[in-house]
Amino acid sequence: MKVCLGFALFYMLLGLCLGVFAREYTKRKGMDPSEAKKTNLMDLHPHTLILGMFMFLILSVFGYLSHSFAADRALFVWFMIIYNIGVLGTVFMLFVRGMVQTGSKAPGKKENAAISGLAGIVHLTLFVGLILLFCTLYHCL
Repeated sequence: MKVCLGFALFYMLLGLCLGVFAREYTKRKGMDPSEAKKTNLMDLHPHTLILGMFMFLILSVFGYLSHSFAADRALFVWFMIIYNIGVLGTVFMLFVRGMVQTGSKAPGKKENAAISGLAGIVHLTLFVGLILLFCTLYHCL
């Protein structure tokens, strides 16, 4: 389960860096804290920590307690690939939406639709990853 701890560390560092970036970037744009909270940039930090760091910390503890955690190794590998794509895609789309929200020019309907569509696709990727996780956990019992 060292892989899970490695991913937890990666997402912790990413989440903390994104939190500092969001705070400092909105300050430099001249936004007050209540105005900055309305942007998706402020969602980067908690989403990365919860979906990334905490998920993999919980998985590493579960893997330590149940020695047969990766009983179906192929299913677990697919979970890791798809779930990480989903988390990184979610973080990226939050970043894109937040940068658009802090920009001086309002986006058009097509830009909003494109961002929302891609965000929906990465949410589906997260859903598939979580289904694979539950299938993996089911095989461990």
